[in-house]
Amino acid sequence: MITLLALTEVAWTIVGIRGVMLHEPYPRNTLFFDPEARFSDFLDLSERVPHMGEPHVLSRTDIKTTFLYPNPYPYPAASFYVFIFFVRLFPNPLAAYLTFVLLAFFTATGFLSLHLHRLTPRKLPQFAVWATLLLNFPLMFLLDRGNIEAVIWVFILLGIVAYTRNRFQISAIVWAVAASMKIFPGLLFVLFLVKRKYAMFALAVAATVAFAVLALAGIGPTIREAAADSAKSAPFLTNTYIVARVAPEFDHSLLAGTKQVIHVYDFLFERSSVGLDPNQAATRRTTREQYIFKKMLPLYTFLIPLGAFLLYWFRLRHMPILNQFITSMILCILLPYVSGDYTLVHVSLVWGAFLLFLLKDVATGAVAIPGKAIVIMLFSCAVTFVPLSYLVLVRNFGQVFGLGAQVKTVFLALILWTVLRTPMPSSLFGDLRNLPGDPLPEPSSN
Repeated sequence: MITLLALTEVAWTIVGIRGVMLHEPYPRNTLFFDPEARFSDFLDLSERVPHMGEPHVLSRTDIKTTFLYPNPYPYPAASFYVFIFFVRLFPNPLAAYLTFVLLAFFTATGFLSLHLHRLTPRKLPQFAVWATLLLNFPLMFLLDRGNIEAVIWVFILLGIVAYTRNRFQISAIVWAVAASMKIFPGLLFVLFLVKRKYAMFALAVAATVAFAVLALAGIGPTIREAAADSAKSAPFLTNTYIVARVAPEFDHSLLAGTKQVIHVYDFLFERSSVGLDPNQAATRRTTREQYIFKKMLPLYTFLIPLGAFLLYWFRLRHMPILNQFITSMILCILLPYVSGDYTLVHVSLVWGAFLLFLLKDVATGAVAIPGKAIVIMLFSCAVTFVPLSYLVLVRNFGQVFGLGAQVKTVFLALILWTVLRTPMPSSLFGDLRNLPGDPLPEPSSN
C-alpha cells in the first residue's frame, strides 16, 4: 500500500512537470511558478511592517507591492506578527522565513522518519516519507509565494505532538495561536471534547480571543480602531477573491469548486451571448456569474457552519480521535471561501498520522480496516501532493478552464468520506494502548 503512495507521487509529479512544458495553449507562468509572483505573498505584506504605528496600517491600499495591485491586509491581525518577527529580527527577512520553512519541514520529516525506523526496519516507509517531502508540490508552491501558511502548519503540528502526549494545555494554546491567525484551525478544538477536556476547550477558545485582542492592541492605536481598520478589508476580499474567480486552478475550496462548475456550465450552455464578440460574451458571462456568486455567498456562509455542526453531532463525535483529527484537517482545507494550493501542506499531517496508524496498529493486527479504505486514503493523499494545474480544458477563442484544483477537491472529499465511514482507533491518539517498544508515553484511553 505504501508502494502505491510513493510510486503515485513520483509518476504524477513527472507527468505534471511534463504537462507544464508541453501544454502550449495554457500560459506556462500560471501552470507552475510565475516569475513575477515569486515570493510575492511575503514581500507584499511585509511592506507594511515599517508603517507600524501609523494610522490604518491594515487597510491602507497605497503601500507598494511587487506583484498584485495594492490591497488591504487580507488576514486576521494576529498573523501580522509573523511579518513583524522576521522583518525586525533578521537583516534579510525573506531568506530567514524560507530557511525557517525548510528547517521546519525537514525537521518534522526527520523525526517522523526516526519514529518509523523504531517501528519497522523496512526501507519502503522511509522512501515514502522522504518522497512525500521532496515531491510535495503544495510545499513548493508555498515556498515560491513565500506564504505564511507554514507557520500555521508548525503550530498545528506542535499542538498534535502535545495532544498525543497528554499536554492538553500546551496543545490548546498553540492551536489557539494558529486559530487567531486563521480561524479554521479552531476546528481542532473539538478534539478536547472527545477527551472530555471541557476546560481545555474553553481555554483554547478564550486564548484565541485573547491573542486576537492583544494583536489588535499592539497594532493600535486602540483596539477599537485597529478592529475597525481590519474589518475594512472584508468588502475588498469579498469582491476580489470570494465573489470573483481568482486563479481557480489553484483554489480547491468547496466554494471555488461550486463557482467553477457554474462557470463551465455557463460557458458550455449559454445562449444569451450567441453572435456577440468573444470579449463582449466573456464580459457578460463574468457579470452574470458574479451576480450568481454574490447571491450564493450568504447561503454558503449559513450552510457550511450548520453542516459542520450536524456532521460533528450526529456522526463525528462517536468516532475515534484519529477520524476526528483527519476530518477536522480536511474541513480546514475545504471549507474556507478561498483555499490556495499551499494549504494542502496540511494534508501531510493527515498522511503522517495515517501512516503511523497503519504501521503501529493495522500492520500488527491490533486494528483491522478494509483494504479499499487504505487504498483510497493513500491514493487520495498522493493526488493532493502532486502538481495537477496542467489539467485544463481548452475551448474556442482560447478559453481555458483549469480543473486541477477541483480534481484535488474531489480527492479531499474522498478522504473525508472514507474516515466518516471507517472507524480507525489508534494508539497515537490514545484509542488503543501503545504497542510494546513504543518510545512515546502511553496516552490515556477514552
